[in-house]
Amino acid sequence: MRTLLLFDGLGGTNDNLLPALRSLFAIPENAAYCQAVRETLDQVAAYLDPPTPAPSGPADLPLRQWLAPATGAPDEVLRNSVSAGLCVHILQVCHLQPARHRAEGVVGSLGHSIGLLAAMIAGMRLRRMDEFLDVASVCLRLLALTLVRGHQLTTAATPDADAVDRYLAKGRRGAPPGPMAALSGLPRDGLRGLVEAFNTGGGSLSVSLANSPDTYVLSGPAGELLDLYFDHEALFERTGVSWAFLTTTIPFHSAHLAPAAERVGGDLHFIGDLPGGERLRLPVYATDGPRNLQGSSDLVEEFLTQVLLRPIEWELVTRHAIDDAAVDRIVDCGPGPAARRFTRECLRGSAQRLVFEPIQQFSAAQATGGQHAVSALSRPGRAAQRNGR
Repeated sequence: MRTLLLFDGLGGTNDNLLPALRSLFAIPENAAYCQAVRETLDQVAAYLDPPTPAPSGPADLPLRQWLAPATGAPDEVLRNSVSAGLCVHILQVCHLQPARHRAEGVVGSLGHSIGLLAAMIAGMRLRRMDEFLDVASVCLRLLALTLVRGHQLTTAATPDADAVDRYLAKGRRGAPPGPMAALSGLPRDGLRGLVEAFNTGGGSLSVSLANSPDTYVLSGPAGELLDLYFDHEALFERTGVSWAFLTTTIPFHSAHLAPAAERVGGDLHFIGDLPGGERLRLPVYATDGPRNLQGSSDLVEEFLTQVLLRPIEWELVTRHAIDDAAVDRIVDCGPGPAARRFTRECLRGSAQRLVFEPIQQFSAAQATGGQHAVSALSRPGRAAQRNGR
């Protein structure tokens, strides 16, 4: 079968993410990769010495210790985009090790937001373990610095405490007010009209993710998102529009992160070199429009701009990827279910019939304990990701 690898992103809290990583780290076959992860996180911590100030901590640099077996972690560890993003990426890349990854039949890869980085690694089809570890370390440094700089360089006024209390009193599902909010049930043109009208009054919100034909994510200061919500609360309730803040702690896919993208450019001497699109041995599809990154000259720039600045057009890119690569199977590399769910919604009504398969079935490895723990991430009853970031 012609297979597309699908990598999820951030957006929700999942209590099983750290235990799943610890299980993978306990498998002897993963020892070299796990050691490279620990060493890379130590390098990042040393590079950022003295430790980065709030709001980027405390859930960023101690992650190395929290990945050790039988180690506890504060409840907020996965409510911070630095630590949650690193956990998602480390887990995804673990499945791409040459000894674990069965590449037969794979004809392309696609990653939702930060999942793009793992999709790039998959696209290189690295067969030698030393080469894989080198590229994996560069990508982990790139992701870590991107997330930390995003926290350091994003400034927004603290939302009004009364407005926050008023929102929380409604008992809505999702996270407390933050810099990203998911909506569904409102036509795209109608949502854009509301945002544009709001911004004419001095706002700075953006429609940052079009995840499906009727599911979107807004990015911007939490206070502005609250203002927009209360301005149109009656409309939302009357028309059945759902609204939920996400657990992400920086406004991905928005102009607010332009300073972070520029700052990471100054960190490239530490991050290291990442090959250009010519090194991709199979198509890796962009998320900002229907295109193949094999034609890109700079994958680092692609990652920074697509994850930090540009909006996601998921329906356009998934349909393009499936048609371009003549896909008949999608392997869901997780760790959450959001990217798979959005893809199904975008293909609703299509005559195309696709087989969806979890990475645990597709992987060549038979690491029962680790695979069991990872598969639990998508089980019913667990907290699901809402925006797939």
